[in-house]
Parts: sequence; structure tokens; C-alpha cells
Amino acid sequence: MVAPKHALAAALLCALAGQLGAGASLHCAMRREISPCTCRREDTGTGTVLVVCQRINAYEEIARALTNKFSTETKIGLDISYSQLPDFAEHSFRELGLSITRLKLNFDNLSVLKESVFTKLDLVDYFSLADNSLPELPRHVLQHLPHVKTLDLCRNKITKLTEEDFRDIQELEHLLVADNQISEIEKDALPKGLKHVHLGINKLNTLNGALRDLDDLEWIFINANNLKSIENELPTKAKKMQLIHAAHNELQSLPSDLKLMPSLQSLYFYGNNIKSLDETLQKSRNLMRIGLSFNKIEFLTKDDFTEAEKLAELDIAYNELKYLNGSLRSLKSLRYLNLTHNYMTEFSLQEIKGLRRLSVIDLSHNQISLLTGSLENLVDVETRVLELRLDHNHIFNLGGALMGLHGLLRLNLSNNLIQKILPDDLLGLEDLRLLDVSYNHITTLEETSKTFLPSLEELIAHHNNITVLDKDFHGLPSLCSADLSFNKIHTVNYDLVSKSRCTINGVPSILKIYLQDNPVLCDDHLYELVTVFESLNARVSGASTCVAPQTTAPILMRALNDIGPKKENSPLIVVAHMVPDIRLAPQDNLNHETVSSAIPQFVYRRVNPLYRHVLPDQEDGISVIADPPLTLPSTNRKVVVKWPEETRIDKPSHPLADQMRLRELNESPQ
Repeated sequence: MVAPKHALAAALLCALAGQLGAGASLHCAMRREISPCTCRREDTGTGTVLVVCQRINAYEEIARALTNKFSTETKIGLDISYSQLPDFAEHSFRELGLSITRLKLNFDNLSVLKESVFTKLDLVDYFSLADNSLPELPRHVLQHLPHVKTLDLCRNKITKLTEEDFRDIQELEHLLVADNQISEIEKDALPKGLKHVHLGINKLNTLNGALRDLDDLEWIFINANNLKSIENELPTKAKKMQLIHAAHNELQSLPSDLKLMPSLQSLYFYGNNIKSLDETLQKSRNLMRIGLSFNKIEFLTKDDFTEAEKLAELDIAYNELKYLNGSLRSLKSLRYLNLTHNYMTEFSLQEIKGLRRLSVIDLSHNQISLLTGSLENLVDVETRVLELRLDHNHIFNLGGALMGLHGLLRLNLSNNLIQKILPDDLLGLEDLRLLDVSYNHITTLEETSKTFLPSLEELIAHHNNITVLDKDFHGLPSLCSADLSFNKIHTVNYDLVSKSRCTINGVPSILKIYLQDNPVLCDDHLYELVTVFESLNARVSGASTCVAPQTTAPILMRALNDIGPKKENSPLIVVAHMVPDIRLAPQDNLNHETVSSAIPQFVYRRVNPLYRHVLPDQEDGISVIADPPLTLPSTNRKVVVKWPEETRIDKPSHPLADQMRLRELNESPQ
């Protein structure tokens, strides 16, 4: 979902215009004299001094700190917040001798206001009582603030707005009553000069015509109510209307009044029950942002956005769309198109033909199995997309549909059913930097060697069925990262990276190849491969988890280090694969059958190691191969079998780089 520029509704408007915590440049000269309050000059050119008194335990402290400390010519913005004021009703702001123009009483646990406290505040143009417990709008107080232009009563317990509430503050321009319990607004309750009104997060079932005659309105927030319809509720004569936020209601359709609002720039109706647009936005020439996600829109028509040539962001995610019907072609300024989580089974690139400014198209989480409408025959570059998201669909093959999509930087095809990528599928994507084809059924990337992607830096192809890497990177000269983990790769050609030279910001770097969870053989060829790759500035990661091949000869796996307490004459313990021609030497208290049934794949021996050589048969007749090269056992030492009580067998981290180690445990001649 597109994050609205004007959104976070309560945070935006409830902090509107006159916040007393705005930045300041000059320190107040009287700072020490007004402790526990602080002050600073406002950096807006108005000459206002912002005085902040927070976390105060009694109003008497404020009176003692501020009374007659400023001249009457100094405009004061007074912020008394997060405080406990048990003696508030016993005082008056008038006694402070301040010319208060802004008054903020937030988070003060106020539920009852005494009128006498607020007398002679006719200079106040900003008044905030947000985050208290007021049960109704305090009109007895407002009559002493006749010139207030911004009133913030967000997050209180107000249940109703009446015609009497605003009678004495007809100059009001910004009304913020979000997050209350308002269920009713009388028809003529709101002042006619309002420019911004925030009624969001309340319990309104109807607007009752209260906004209809507010011709100066520019912003309306009515989100998160219980509105089922706002038809004939909006001010159609408001020529400066720019934003309507009506998300999270129960609206069945967009109001037809929108056709009469040519200045609209932003509309947010997400989280409703809207099924179609009904061409209500057809003439919205200045519309730039539309949020319609989480609705029930089933289709778009070719005339829905006919004149919306300035539209830059269109979010119709989480709906029930199956077709676009050519509805987007007039959106010449479109930059962001979100169609994720819909019911589309087919997508034609002709739907975005001529849209030169597209940055992101999100078609993920649909049911798309067919891509059509290749743009390859276009003479001029009419369509440019920077990022195309087609992940989590049902695509079997690309069919060359993306050919000619010039300017594409990122392509996500993960979580589909693709089995093979053909040369024509990526033809012309000379700017592509990231290709994600993970979680598909791809068996080979051989065809990518026939496609030239000069800018591709990152290839993500994990969780596929790839078995061989040959010349797959030959068409990817700028590749810096290739994630091929969780495949079935058993063969890697030395020539794989011969034509790839990773550079980052013009500086030569390392091509990183990830091969975790692939059955690459653990033999000398892998070591040689790693060496060759490193000489070509490529590094293999994950080969240490490869599986060693089974043979008919016994193979030493790993020495067991530090098993049990070290004692004199204790034998060296090694572990070897058991194969049919190996038998276990008997011991006094351990017979062959017991050991074989317990852990038949391993045998434990005391040997001095040697290099790739079968130990000559000792008197017990057991053969073992030891690796890496060490010395042959002394002929005067007896070979015995020991069975440790606790044994942990670890895979080698690398077949050659982390060779198997043997340790003698206090060995001495017997």
C-alpha cells in the first residue's frame, strides 16, 4: 500500500500548524529565572517566545515561575503538558501577565475546565487540549478565545458536536477532533470558514450534511468511522479541495461529488467495500495519488482515468481485479502502480504502453500464468519501467513478453513455475541489474549464456532444480553475486566465470557464488575449481557442505578430539566409514555384533595416520585410510579398538581447506 504523503492521519493534522515544539534558533535570556519552565525564541519570524512547562506537579509552580517575567509586547506560546494540576481551577492565565498567543494543555488528565481560568485570552490563535479526558467540547471556555484559528481536541471522550459548540469561534480554520467517541454531528455545527477538518477515528454513521456548505475546505479526514455512504455529503463548491481521507469505513462506492472537484490531488479510500469506480475520477485533472487497496473492486473501465494525466501513484492492491481493460493508458505521469493480491490470470504489457515515467509495477501475488503484449516492435522508447514484480504467480514461461522493456533495473520472477529461461525472454534488457528467479522449477541456466545482460549485478536463483553450471555466466559480464543455493548442482565448469568481471563503483571486486545445499562432489576437482575461480576474482561459498561420494573402500571421516579424560597409554581414536570388507577387532568387553548394531557405519581405531594409503593389515585385520599425510604407525605398537561413550561426527567444512585432523591422546609406546 502506498504511504500517503498527507497520511498518518491523526499525527499529521493533530500536530498541525501551531505546534509549540517547533524548532527555535535563539535561547531565551530569562531561562534560569523561569525554572522549572524553559523557553526559546520561535524561528519563524513572528517573534514568539515558546515557554515549555512539562511534568509539573502543581499550577502554583508555573505561576511562581512565570508571573510578570515577560513584557506584554512579547508574544508567548505556552506549553503545559504531561503535568498534574490539582490546583488548576484556583488560578487564571490572566494573573501571569503574559500575552499568550498559543496555548497547549496536552496530557494533563483534564476532564473539567473552569471558565474563570481562561478569561482574557483573546490573543490566542492556537489552542490544544488534546490527550485529556474531556467528555464534551468546552464551549464555555471557547467564548474567551474568539480569534482562535486552530483547535485541537484529539483523543478525548467527546461524543457529539452541536450548533452551540463553535458559536463563539467563527474564525476557526483548523478543527481537529480525531480519536474521540463522536457519533453525531448536527447539520450546522461546524464554522463555515473551516479549511481543514479531522473527524477520523470516531463512531460516525453519517455526516448529516455537516460538511456540505463548507466551501473553503481543503482537507477532509473522515477515516476510521462507520460510514456506509458519503453521497451528497461533500462540499462540491469547495474549489480548493485537495485531499479526502475516507479509509477504513464501510463505503460501497465512491461519491459522485468527486466529479465536481477539479482541484483534488489525493484520495484515500482504502479499507472499504467499493466494487467499482463508476468513472467518478474521470475528470480529476490534478489528481496525483489514489489509495484504493483492500476493497472489492472487480474491474476497471477504459474511461475511469481518462483525464487524470497527473496521477503518479495508483494503489489498487488487495482487490478482486481480473482485467485492466486499457484503463491505464492515459496516465502519462504514473510512477507507482500497485496491483498485488488481485485475481489477474493474464497480463499484457500493452496495458502500460506509452507510460514513460513508471518506476514500480507490482503484479505479485496474482494468478498470472500468461504474459503477452511484447513491446519489441516499438520504434521509439515509449515505455520505461524501473522495477517489475511478478513473483508469486503461476508463470510457466515468459514467452519473450518482456523483450524490449527498456530501462528495467529489477525483475522479480520468484515463486512461479518457470522451467526454463530462453534467450529471447531477456533480450533487450540492457539495464537490468537484478534478476530474481528463485523458487521456480528451472533445470538449467544454459540459455543465459546466449543472452547479453551487460549490467546485471545480482542473480538470485536459489531453490530450483539446476544440475550443471557450464557457461551460464558468459552473457553476464558485470555479475557480482550469484545465489545458486538449494539446487541440485553436481558439476561446475572451470569456464563459468571466465567472462565475468565484477566492479563496484568502477573498482574491481569479487564475484560471490553461493552453492549451499548442492551435491557438489568433495574431491580434488572442487579444490582446483575454487583455486581457478579465485584467480578470476570469484569466490565460492557453501561448498563446505557438499556430500562426500561413497566408495567401496573404507574412508577416514574425522579424528575424534578430546574424547574422555586423557590417560597414559590411551590410544589415538579415529573414525572410518564401514564397508563390507571391514570388520571390527574384538575387545574384552565389546564384540563385533554389539558395535555394528549400535553404529554400523563407523569403526574406531588407534592408528598413526598416513597419506591416502590403506593401513597394512594388523593382527586384527582391519584396514583404514588416513588423510592428510602423516607418518605410518610404529611397528612395535599394537593396534587396538576403542569405543568412546559419547561421539559426535561433524561434516568437514571443506574437503581440502579444512582437512581432517588426527590427535594423539597422550600416546606412548606399549
